[in-house]
Amino acid sequence: MKRAVLVLAVVALVAPARAAAHATLVRTTPADGAVLDQAPPAVRITFDDVVRVAAGIAAVSNETDASVLDGRPRAVGRVLVIPLLHDLTDGVYSVRWSIASDDGHVEQGVLAFAVGAGSPSPHSVLGTSSPWRWNTILLRTLYFFGLLAAGGAAFFGILMWRVLGDRLRAPLAHLLFFALLAAFLGGSGIVHTAPPGTRFALVLKIAITVALAGGAAAALAPTVPALLVVAGACSLALLAAPPLSGHALDPDQPRVLAALADAAHTASAAVWLGGLLALVYVVPRASDEGPARAATLRRFSTAAFVAVTVLALTGLGRSLTELSAVHQVWSTSYGRALLVKTALFAPLLGLGFSNRSRLAGAFARIRRAAVAEILLLIGVVTAIGILTELRPGRAASPVAAAAPLAAARPAALPPRNAVVDAREFGTLAVAVARTPGTATVTIVGQDGTGIDGRRVTIGGAATEPCGSGCYRASAGRGALRVGIGGSTMTFDVPDHAPRADALLRRVTRAYRSSQTLVFDERLGSTPTNFSTTRFEIVAPHTLSYVTKGGPAGIVIGTRRWDRDSPTGPWAKSAQTPLDVTLPYWSNPTNVRLVAPGVVTLLDRRIPAWFRVSLAGIRPRRVEMAAAGHFMVDRYAGFDVPVVISPPSR
Repeated sequence: MKRAVLVLAVVALVAPARAAAHATLVRTTPADGAVLDQAPPAVRITFDDVVRVAAGIAAVSNETDASVLDGRPRAVGRVLVIPLLHDLTDGVYSVRWSIASDDGHVEQGVLAFAVGAGSPSPHSVLGTSSPWRWNTILLRTLYFFGLLAAGGAAFFGILMWRVLGDRLRAPLAHLLFFALLAAFLGGSGIVHTAPPGTRFALVLKIAITVALAGGAAAALAPTVPALLVVAGACSLALLAAPPLSGHALDPDQPRVLAALADAAHTASAAVWLGGLLALVYVVPRASDEGPARAATLRRFSTAAFVAVTVLALTGLGRSLTELSAVHQVWSTSYGRALLVKTALFAPLLGLGFSNRSRLAGAFARIRRAAVAEILLLIGVVTAIGILTELRPGRAASPVAAAAPLAAARPAALPPRNAVVDAREFGTLAVAVARTPGTATVTIVGQDGTGIDGRRVTIGGAATEPCGSGCYRASAGRGALRVGIGGSTMTFDVPDHAPRADALLRRVTRAYRSSQTLVFDERLGSTPTNFSTTRFEIVAPHTLSYVTKGGPAGIVIGTRRWDRDSPTGPWAKSAQTPLDVTLPYWSNPTNVRLVAPGVVTLLDRRIPAWFRVSLAGIRPRRVEMAAAGHFMVDRYAGFDVPVVISPPSR
């Protein structure tokens, strides 16, 4: 039997835990790199499944960076239509498309086309946003870990109740509470980025509601025994979420068989992970050394064997639908992530086999080894979180294989010893950094990626690339003249300035200690797309805002009121208390006094560049440049009389 467990487990290694569906790109019209005699009225992106419009779509002239969109993009079944201006002149144009598939995955790509016979082969100046964001991976890991842990712990309670009895209730309730809390927190973080109207978003909203209800029941279960059943039922119900939101319900899958295989695969993984957690946390608190613990270990060993068997059989079946060729294991990012999962599983299987073969040994020794298994399983769950972001090998697009899309790279940030400044340039943010004798220019797109391939000069001298969106050249003293294409910008920033970290800390403390603030904010994404808003703030949790010709809002502690227009009705809702005297910067670097009462800095966490003009130790004017966000705040008063009350109607 032990050999059978090992053989089945090795088979499980080559199977993905769960795959997520992606709409596959079929063709683009015009094709990437096409040279056309006449400008097309629209760009059409065709997929193999129904898609929805997602954020991030853009179409620009390579020469001027001006938008050439003519209205809102629309999705018509399997086709994304991006309308273009009708009077496009000869030149090169770049397009970024962005769609959401039914499982909630957002996919992006870029293409370029030229208008005018005889034009050279064009290249896109736009980039794509990367799905590889650590916060997304961490949230997915937390969600899957909590979901599997809760379901497995609930099964463990059912299996062991006859052995451990009512002593199981309190520690099991504690474990279910923390597992359901993890699922709720992870799911709540993911749902904000889930495209609305998709199957993935709907299932996720239901899942976090079930996790919230189950967590509340688990918290009360130690004093209200009947609620443990509610918490366990919610935990088991959550195991249906991955199959319902994933690839098993795609049109090209065997609907019933694939869904059942995914459900069995998820449940067996939960039995393994949740059982190990219960073995480590619940059993020591629910029993003493003796026959009860021995019986618990024997029962769990049998359950683990069944779980690994099901895991192997269902995983093998699902792998046949996700990878259509052996080479896709190393030739696709999905396959490479699968190899990482396999590498994590290898020592895990060794530990598991060792633990099952030492059931007669001391419980404490097996418990320590189980902790190591849990840590490795967390690594596997992390790999699953990554796998759900990747396209399965079978779904690899032949168009994408022939012409890979541009890799997304965040803009390169300057060294910490440089003097920095930044400014709006159409839809782009242009930042400069100076050290004695050298200057760099960083061009940041609306999606936060660096913009490469531009003709950039510094003081009339050509630049060399220094990273994503980064251009560097020698520079003398005096004002910094930057040329981008046919435009010129001048930055009045010195090549050397005294550090102002201590001054900024005093400014931050004064800002934080203010009882009231009044300021006007101009916030835009382009020179022509902006809003102007008056903010009035009363510490610690009260504010009001009125946008000129637009929405308004009032927040008082845990209540808020909003309206969409100056004459519209107020809508009341709940609100998490706001920290209203928190400045925009939180991780400032490159803090320099560039002129009397003027400080520039870079917040690398956003990233965003700031220029703060001071009146004493209070801000008078704050300018911010970041990806797609250009802000100017003008402060009208600190600690002045301000009264904020609920709306009268």
